[in-house]
Amino acid sequence: MKKIIISAISANNVIGRNNGIPWKNDEELKYFKNTTQKHAVLMGRKTFESLGEPLSKRFNLVLSRSTKESDMLRKLFYFKSIEKALEYGENLEVEKTFIIGGSEIYSQMINDVDELLISRLPFDSEGDKLFPEISNEIWELIESNRYDTFIVERYSKIKK
Repeated sequence: MKKIIISAISANNVIGRNNGIPWKNDEELKYFKNTTQKHAVLMGRKTFESLGEPLSKRFNLVLSRSTKESDMLRKLFYFKSIEKALEYGENLEVEKTFIIGGSEIYSQMINDVDELLISRLPFDSEGDKLFPEISNEIWELIESNRYDTFIVERYSKIKK
């Protein structure tokens, strides 16, 4: 199973503010939905709470320190560790697990995934959550696709 970080990032590296996304971009949301559907999405509890409900047509793997009951009908599963969540993801019938935030999860996983899909938004934003640095020693930009309101950069790990 391929592990991929996916995130929308403003020009000044902001990804969130007050446990939410500090902008509205329907085109980028549509890209995110089309890219992640029929796969698993892994997120922290705060990110899940900001969504309000599980993302449809995806397996929702949520990291939480507290024990919560999983809901198979809604494809919602809780885990106390990234390792347990990824282990569970390996047994699902999906090709990819997308790591969708928040900033703590991104920081912990940025060098342990196979690929980065970064939607670059062409404006600065006020916020309290930033995306971690993408190291040129670990990651190589291999593709860039322009949309009307953003650019998607695809990074692959540099083979050593």
